[in-house]
Amino acid sequence: MDRNHIMGLSEEDLLGLVNKNFATRIQGLKDENLHEAWEVVNKLAENGWGIDIRVTNEFINVDGYKFYRGPGTIFAQYGYRPDFASIVEGICRTGLVALFETREL
Repeated sequence: MDRNHIMGLSEEDLLGLVNKNFATRIQGLKDENLHEAWEVVNKLAENGWGIDIRVTNEFINVDGYKFYRGPGTIFAQYGYRPDFASIVEGICRTGLVALFETREL
């Protein structure tokens, strides 16, 4: 699985992978589920990841960074800034990319 596959996952498939790999119970990608999604952020932080969340009226961006084999980010270093439909979606997709890129969680 790679980042392109993760970015294209349906909501059901995305949540299935996140809930399995992060031991969470996120019910949907709407921000009303932010409390459960925050468990993903905490688990990433425990593994040395920093998570940036930027929200404006027009844009929702979530990115992760870590000094893993040198400094790196999940999206920005590739010139990519995805606009997520919700903060929860951004956390879920960013978390899965971090997991599969580094195989650390």
